[in-house]
Amino acid sequence: MSGSIIHEKLASLGPARQDSVNNDYSPLKLFTAAKTTITEIFKNIALYVNDSNKFLDEVSKSDRNLINDDKHKDIQQLKDKVTRILSVISRDHMKVVFFGRTSNGKSTTVNAMLRERILPVGMGHTTNCFLQIEGTDQAEPYVLTPGSDEPKSVTSLGNVGSALSREKLDSDSLVKILWPKEKCRLLRDDVILVDSPGIDVSANLDQWIENHCLDADVFVLVISAESTITVAEKKFLHNVAQRLSNPNIFILMNRWDATAFEPDEVESVRQQHLDRGLEFLCDELHLCDRKEASEHRIFFISAREALFSRNKDPTSSPRTGFNEGYKERLDEFTKFEHEFEECISKTAVQTKFEQHTNRGKEIIALLRETTANIANKSQTLKQELVQKLTEMDEKNNFLEKELRSMTESAKEKIRHISEDVYKRVSQTLNDEIKRLYTLIEEFDRPFSSEAEQIPLYKRELHRWVEDRLGSNLQNRLNTALYSSLSSVHREIKERVKSVLSNNERKMLVDSIVPRSDFAVSYRLDCSNLCSDFREDIKFKFSLGFTCLWQRFVQNQNESLTGPKHINELTSPTSLLNSTNDLLATANNISALTTKSGLVILGGGALIWRSVGWKVLGVVAGIYGSLYLYERLMWTKKAQERAFKRQYADYASSKMKLIVDMTSGNASAQVQQELSMYFAQTMRYVDIEKDDVTDSMKQLRKEVDQLLKYIDKGKKLRKQGDGIDNELREFSKQYLSSNSILTTSE
Repeated sequence: MSGSIIHEKLASLGPARQDSVNNDYSPLKLFTAAKTTITEIFKNIALYVNDSNKFLDEVSKSDRNLINDDKHKDIQQLKDKVTRILSVISRDHMKVVFFGRTSNGKSTTVNAMLRERILPVGMGHTTNCFLQIEGTDQAEPYVLTPGSDEPKSVTSLGNVGSALSREKLDSDSLVKILWPKEKCRLLRDDVILVDSPGIDVSANLDQWIENHCLDADVFVLVISAESTITVAEKKFLHNVAQRLSNPNIFILMNRWDATAFEPDEVESVRQQHLDRGLEFLCDELHLCDRKEASEHRIFFISAREALFSRNKDPTSSPRTGFNEGYKERLDEFTKFEHEFEECISKTAVQTKFEQHTNRGKEIIALLRETTANIANKSQTLKQELVQKLTEMDEKNNFLEKELRSMTESAKEKIRHISEDVYKRVSQTLNDEIKRLYTLIEEFDRPFSSEAEQIPLYKRELHRWVEDRLGSNLQNRLNTALYSSLSSVHREIKERVKSVLSNNERKMLVDSIVPRSDFAVSYRLDCSNLCSDFREDIKFKFSLGFTCLWQRFVQNQNESLTGPKHINELTSPTSLLNSTNDLLATANNISALTTKSGLVILGGGALIWRSVGWKVLGVVAGIYGSLYLYERLMWTKKAQERAFKRQYADYASSKMKLIVDMTSGNASAQVQQELSMYFAQTMRYVDIEKDDVTDSMKQLRKEVDQLLKYIDKGKKLRKQGDGIDNELREFSKQYLSSNSILTTSE
């Protein structure tokens, strides 16, 4: 894109250069080409500013402080500045102001340059106000008067712009004459011509300069050759020189055709006018040297002859009757036009576009610097974030590894202590079962063998055994158990704290206290466990037939089956079988007693006959004494001991069945407690890991955003480089000393 606009415009000037050989080429074309070129460049600048503002708006929303607010506001204002510059460029034109005393031929000179009688001319004071002629794309000309936007016919110009009219305006008023561009080459090339009232009709010269002359590129002083430059004219130009730096001034010695009547004095008069003009331009205003002024700034012309020779209507401007030497004067006028066009074109390009070009370079430099700074800061931040992201990734891997390691280690510790608790509880419970009878002996509730009191006694005994066994287990196991739990708690806590980087989280881990009310529950539930217990506290003579028979049956069973293993003896099935055997034996004995009563009596009679009644009486006495002794000893205390012994035997057999279950339950409680504590502490490790993961996601997002900033910054910088090259090429072609304007000469 760089230089393409310039090259296109230079190519378009090719035919114009060829025409210059035929004297048809106008230097004013360069102003038009330069204006078109700078307009296209500033349109590109407007796009560049718009793209940059979008980019900076996005950047400013980030919290990375890539651009400060003041710089952002300054760049946001560039859009309006570029818009104003484009508006000014679209209105830029080459402006020339004609001034001089009344009736010096200013309006005639303008008409001659326009090659048509547009402005009113006549003898005396004709032009009453400022008349500005500029081009329009419309087919018909029209006039705009001050304070009104309503177009008026050019025929009204004689009324509003002439000093001879009754409707005349103030001398500092400006009437615009919009003339079709297709009818005039000067207007087509963006030249505006301003005709002024005579400087001798108003003393308000400063107001004239302020209102109508500050933007002029060239000033043309029209002097009547029949007089000389006056103090009023010098004063006006001095005021202009004070307001404008090095104004371009041309001096036209008009009505030079009058010298045809005084041929002997022509050269002396010419030299007199030339000397005074050189003295004023070079010595007083210091605008140029004498050679340049004499060759390019002072001309001796006849505007009337030039107008008549160029008017296309032969009836209104007859070509006959010109004074002698008119061709030389026409050539002088043509030379003036050529010098004027080159001067105004060169000056207008420099004065109108040089400032815009410099401003465009400043805008491009500001945007390039800003986008480059953002790209550099983004690159630096990206490197920092990538380094931080690498550290975060390493930390995340470390946390994952530590998390797995801690979980496995904690599981192993919890499993180990759970097994230890299982063994301890099992061993301790077996010990307590062995001394269960001693424990039951300590139960001192009054015993009653009455049927309605036995259930109450058993309930109290159930509760007593359950409480005392639980209390004994607690006393024997809790100290060692709490010591083991505390050790595991400390190990878990220290291990978790070692991987946490946040001190606040470490404090939160320290604040996690194991449950103070935690205690292993040893629920034995004797009520349900011994609900099937049936006591037998009726008196039974030890040498009675039933007891003897039961012992006999028991011995026979043991001899047939062998001694039972302790587990078999204590199993519910063996106990149930033994109970059933005893009940069956008792029933058999009762039946046998009932059915064989007569046989027994008969057997006793035979024995009595064999041994005699004395021996039988002694045996019967001893047997009766033993029976009486045992019957007398079968007191309430003996019944209580028998009850407790039976209960102890039954409860022991039942409790042995739940040793594994109770130990497993205690182990599970410890495992649950440690697992809960481990989960509570590990929650902060999970939070730490989640924070690291979230931070990594955010860092990746920020890195991606910074990469976009870097890429966009590079694109904008490349775009700015292209526009900057266009501005440099524009300066080289149109504004430098080696520009096209110079080479075209």
